Formats: sequence, structure tokens, C-alpha cells
Amino acid sequence: MPLEEVERRLREAYDRDFHFEEGRVLGSMCSKPEDIAVKYHALFSEANLGNRGLYPGTAELEEEIIGDISELMHLKGGWGQFVGGGTEGNITAMWIARNLSEKKKILAPESAHFSMKKATDLLAMELVDIPLDNEYRMDVDALEREMDGDVAAVMAVAGSTELGQVDPIKEISEVAGDVFLHVDAAFGGMVLPFLEDLGRWSGDWDFRVNGVDSLSVDLHKMGMSTVPSGILLLKERGYVDSISVESPYLTTKRNIGLAGTRPSGAVAGAYAVVKSMGRKGYRDVVKRCMENTEYLVGKMQDIGFEPVIKPIMNVVAFKTDRAEKIRKEMDKMGWKISTVRRPKAIRMVVMPYVTRKVIDEFTEALDGLGYA
Repeated sequence: MPLEEVERRLREAYDRDFHFEEGRVLGSMCSKPEDIAVKYHALFSEANLGNRGLYPGTAELEEEIIGDISELMHLKGGWGQFVGGGTEGNITAMWIARNLSEKKKILAPESAHFSMKKATDLLAMELVDIPLDNEYRMDVDALEREMDGDVAAVMAVAGSTELGQVDPIKEISEVAGDVFLHVDAAFGGMVLPFLEDLGRWSGDWDFRVNGVDSLSVDLHKMGMSTVPSGILLLKERGYVDSISVESPYLTTKRNIGLAGTRPSGAVAGAYAVVKSMGRKGYRDVVKRCMENTEYLVGKMQDIGFEPVIKPIMNVVAFKTDRAEKIRKEMDKMGWKISTVRRPKAIRMVVMPYVTRKVIDEFTEALDGLGYA
């Protein structure tokens, strides 16, 4: 194929995609990466930390940025590694829990990410759904009733996909006891620390809770880095010995984790954006997102929609029996939103690219449907 044709077809494909800067994607937890992240991801595009000895510079960047995120999550010591995102982080954590305990039961809230179903299928484990309380958090009493000697792991959520809710992780830890406890903070990990800085939220959810053994956080969400950019953190370095395998033809003796090849441009991208933005930069972004979330709630209430819960973070859902119909109608107009299963609701994520002008246009279009 002539080069001109290759480029034409690539450009056509790009133009057919939705792009975050257009402002019409209101259902995604990912965001447009910062330019500096894109620049340095591209520069390190050949890096593969699966063969770590060939990339000592990239490996040093990974260690430094994991140190920064560990500090943000109040982890001292421990171990961390870049992964493809929350799904890989969750599956890896369950793999470790199974191998350490030699048990197969996982207790997770009904609000858990769908990756938990993948984990149980891949690892031949059993997933037990724990009901939610009236605030859509894991019901701790229900968890206690399910605890028995066959439990390999308990999983909790810090920033649920549908509502942005945070499970009572300290109380969950007390019930779990010595059982491996994993926290899925894929979205909330880069929001909650800055909400705490702003005095908008408080609570123990990370490694400040002694019983937390692992935590996953995504930098391609509110971290505004390139895809895929996730981090899995472990309280104890020795946990990874249970999932490492010999890799004699590589520059390291053992390979750790699901991936052999680890595309590592995202390490440089994450380093660039995290270091350049700093804590103040992220705090300012979260502040703006929360102010716009509150603005969205007000505009939605003006046209007859009430939130399921008061938003904890920049994820908000609005109750309606016509959720799926609204989603389809808004999709026809070029608006990408999502829906919630229980209760029936439409859901929006107010990412950094969502402006008040976008919110005004969206609510005007929604009001025109007459479904409130």
C-alpha cells in the first residue's frame, strides 16, 4: 500500500473515533493525557521492562515513580510494578492471594469491577458477592457472615466504577483479620489523596489501614498519563515470590507478574506528568473537577434528575427508570454516557476535559428529550 494511502486510512480511522477534548465523552474514567506524557511515552516506545537489564534508565524511572505513588498511598517499603491497568492489578493480586493461602474463595462487594469475574475464571477461584449497604458500600455485617476458613482474599473498592463510592476499608480489614486484603483504587487512588488535601473527604482507605496487603491505582485515569498505565503496590516484597517464574533467556533470572513483555513507554509518560504536575497540580485538577461535578448536579436537578448519592468524587449517577433509553437517545446526538444497574441510573464522570460549557450543552440536550 502506498504510504499516502496508509496515512489517509489511519487519519480516517482517527477521525471516526471519539476524542476526549471534544468534551462529549461523559462516561469514561480515562482522560486525555497531558502533552508531556505523550511526548516521553513516544521517546521510550521501544522500552520493555520485561527484559529489565536492557533498560536500566527506564527501570530507574519506574522505581522512582513507584516510590512517589507509594508515598501518596502511605506505603513504606513494600514493592510495586507498572501493570496494564486495574484489571491486571486485580487479577495479579488475586493470583498472589491464592498462591499464598492455597485457598480459592474471594469475597468482594457487588460493586466490584468486572475484572474480578475474569480473575476467578482464570484462576479457578470462587467469587462471592457481598451485598451493599444503603450507601452502596460493602455491607460489613454481610461480609462477616461469609468469612470462613476457605477465604483466600477480600477485595474492597476505593472509588467504585458506577458511583465513585468508597468501601469502609478499615472496618473491612478488622473483619478480614489475617486474610489477604486487596484495594481496587484504580480511579480513586489519584483522587482521594487530593480530596483529603482540600478537606473535602476523610477516611482510612490505603496502606494506613494495617490489614491492606495490596492496592492498584491507574495513572491513565485521573493521573492523566498515557494508556496503559497502572501500578500494583504490595505491602511485602516477598509476596511476589509466589508468582515469579524462571526466565533464563532474559537479563533477569525470574519474571514477575502476568506480562512477559511489559510495554514501558507508559513509565516515562507517567514519570513526566507526575513529576511536572506535582501534588499541587493534581490538587488543582481535582478541585476543578469537583466544582464542575457540583455544577452538573445542580443543572441536572434543575431539569428534574436527582443523584443516587451525593458524589464522593467526580463520578455521579442520576436515578431514572429510563436509563437505557436515555443512553441510546443521547448516543444518537453524539453524547457518550453510561448506565448503572442498581439502582437504575444514568452515569457521568466529570473528567478534567469536561467544562461548564459542555455541561450546559449536555443538560440542554437531555432536557429536550423530556424524560425527567
